[in-house]
Amino acid sequence: MSAHDLTLLLPLITNLTQHSPLDPDDKDMILALPRLIKRFETGTFPVRQGDITKTCCLVLSGFVCRTRTTGTGSRQILSIHMKGDFVDLQNSFLNEADYNIQAITNATLAFIPKHEVSDLVDKSTGIRQAVWRNILADASISREWLLNVGQRDAYTRVAHMICEVALRQSAAGICNGMICDWPMTQEQFGDATGLTAVHINRMLKSLRDDGLITVTKRTINIMDWDGLKEAADFTEGYLHYFKL
Repeated sequence: MSAHDLTLLLPLITNLTQHSPLDPDDKDMILALPRLIKRFETGTFPVRQGDITKTCCLVLSGFVCRTRTTGTGSRQILSIHMKGDFVDLQNSFLNEADYNIQAITNATLAFIPKHEVSDLVDKSTGIRQAVWRNILADASISREWLLNVGQRDAYTRVAHMICEVALRQSAAGICNGMICDWPMTQEQFGDATGLTAVHINRMLKSLRDDGLITVTKRTINIMDWDGLKEAADFTEGYLHYFKL
């Protein structure tokens, strides 16, 4: 994979245009952004909380998550990110990372100097609008995760996260119909939903027994999308996908 490949950042175009239209000149400027390509093994940390940021990182393959850890070592997974996601786009405006970024599968990331991102924002109204909508959509997802952990029961929480990850994979073009990659272990799933791994296992079994999903080690097959959405109290509006 060459860092000079002009098609390398196409997943970013796909992601940004989920939220805002871009004209051909804007797309060309984005594809020409300088980047450093790095590969990370499962469990490693591309960014640590407290790092002084000089780049924004884009997921080219695999899955990563954002996390914070309490003083006693308990971890909360704050978000999950996949192909095309700018994990820390806000760092083009901030100086210090306020969370960890951890690879939950083997992952390839592109690190783009944050001053290059801010320069593009200054140059193009279309890119500026796309970047801000991307940041705002990310904040909207965070609010939904907070609601999920704070107010939904365990069964609904688990179903809701499956719906979101499946729909986002579909938008990114990385799932096969209703068969989606599932990158998280049950422990990680628990850290994202405020549940124990044992509780996650029970909820997955309940969803299987209800005929909504089937599960293998690394995939989830959604058998009844409408039924799963109803079980999850899921509406996709908070993802703020752009509609013509």
